[in-house]
Formats: sequence, structure tokens, C-alpha cells
Amino acid sequence: METDFKTLANKVINSDGLPSKKKITIFSLCLFISLFFWMLIKFSKEFQLAVVCPVTFINLPNDKVLLNNADTSFLITIRAKGFNLLYYQLFKNKDLIKVDVSILKNSLNKDDSTSYLGATELSKLLNKQLDFDYETLNILPDTYALHWEKAYIKKVPVKLNLSINYKKQFQLYDSIKIEPDSISVSGRKSDLELITYFNTQKLTLYNLSNSQILFIDIVKPSHLQKIKLFTQKVKLNIAVEKFTEAEIEIPVTTSDGMKNVKLFPEKVRITYQVALKDFKKVNTDMFAAHTDINNSKLNNEFHAKVDLIKSPSFVKITKVYPEKIEYIIFK
Repeated sequence: METDFKTLANKVINSDGLPSKKKITIFSLCLFISLFFWMLIKFSKEFQLAVVCPVTFINLPNDKVLLNNADTSFLITIRAKGFNLLYYQLFKNKDLIKVDVSILKNSLNKDDSTSYLGATELSKLLNKQLDFDYETLNILPDTYALHWEKAYIKKVPVKLNLSINYKKQFQLYDSIKIEPDSISVSGRKSDLELITYFNTQKLTLYNLSNSQILFIDIVKPSHLQKIKLFTQKVKLNIAVEKFTEAEIEIPVTTSDGMKNVKLFPEKVRITYQVALKDFKKVNTDMFAAHTDINNSKLNNEFHAKVDLIKSPSFVKITKVYPEKIEYIIFK
């Protein structure tokens, strides 16, 4: 084939009467056809290839902790036609081979502290997950031992790593609800003793003007990768409403039995913020202000501090004016 190609190439190059561009085009075409047939013949043959195959273990039991690494690699020698190997190298994702721990054989130890992954089981998994035509020649190591330790379970609170910036006039209407607010985790006793809480992933919300329901991941500490979280995400319910500012005047009360006292002024003005949807609910009966004259007398003061002793839960008090009032006691 090589001789034929040289002969054809010489004829094209040395041929008279053909423009140079046509000579180059014909030569390129001949070259392409020759390479195509060469690859067709070459890649139809069988080849051997050593593949590093990463493996991860899934469905780990809740009552045990895997002591060695949950991710490992096997060196697998396979034989396949060149086209299949080329397809594998170019187009197949080199995903982790997932090994279901529940199918592994336990050792004869009473505590079942060791499981084994043999070449036969791994070869079956490869056939299911690699999805191309090949023959397995060798697997190293031919047996992989998984060592286990008893696991303990602990419930751990979740803390939000959250920053919110609200649009003008908008505020948080109620406390942020997190579901669940604590999660169960399993692991070695020594590892669980190091855990007091879990953080969520950092989340920043800008110019928030409406309520949000979000799902956010829980962060597993990098130094505690062997622990198992039963819940990976938490649900956030963030209630946001548009607020307005309002004022209301309410009378100030004194201690029972003190009828000979004159307050200046007798009423105070309460400034508060309230969600627009609750604006019409507010009335004076929802507020109460009190001053302790007896305490003021003990301190030889001529004015008394005003305490707001009652207000509706859905408003945010911003100011009480005046904060102190004068009084006269009649004899």
C-alpha cells in the first residue's frame, strides 16, 4: 500500500499540465484516503491498555465507620479493539466506579470488622458501568480490604451562615425558619466529640423584597470526612414584608393606689414600624406604658422613667417620647 501511495504521489507531483493548486488538492485527497484506510486497518486490531480506575464506596452502613479511605483506585489491564479504546479515551467520562458496600462479603470476625472487594466483584461492576466492549485481563490489587469500626449517632444543631441586605422599606417579618434545625450524624465516638454544630454554606442575599424558600447545603468539616450526615441540606423560610412607620399616643399608668400624683405629660408617643398588611390591626389597647414613681422617689429624682410594658408582637418599637416624665405628688 505504501508503494502504491508513493507511485500515485509522484505521478501527481510530476504531472505536467495541471495547475499547482489542483496538484496540491489531489495530493491532499490522496493523503487523506491513505490515512483513512491505514487507521481503519490499524484500529480494527486488538490492543491492551492499562487503565487507572477510581472507585468510591456508597451505601455505607449507619452503624459502622470505614477506617481506610472511601475513595481508592485499581489498575486494570483491558483488551479491546482500537476503535473501542479510542472511543473510551475520547468520549467516555472517567467517572468513579461506585461500589455498593451492601454487596461486599464480610469476614469471619465476630464483629464483622472487615469486608472484601475481590477482582470478580469489581470486574462485574466494571462491565455494568463502563459500557463498552472490552475484556478484563488483570486487576491490581486483586483484593481490597475495607476495615470498619463501630459508629455512634449524635444530633447536632445547624447554624446559618447567612447575610441579608433588604430593599428600602422591606424587612424581615418573622424569625428565619430552618428545617431541620438539627441533624443526625454518625461516626467514631472520638470524632463526634469534636462536633458542637454544623454551619451551612455561606449565602448572601441582596436587595431582598419578597419572601424566600431556599435549600442550602450543610458544610461537613474537612478534618472530619469520615463522619456521615443523614441530612445534606436544610430548608430556609425567610418571610419578608414591606414596612411603614406610624405613631400612637397612649396614657401612662403609675403604681396602684397612687391617686395623688399628677404626670407631665400624662401620655407618651410611641413610634413603631409595622408591616403594611398589619397596619389596620394596631390600636391603643395593644400598648401599655408605666412609670414607677416609688423608685424615682427613693433616688431623690423629680422625674420618672417610662417603661413600655405591653406592645403587639408584630410591631417594632423605634422610639418612646418622652423617655422620662415629670410628676407632682399632692398632699
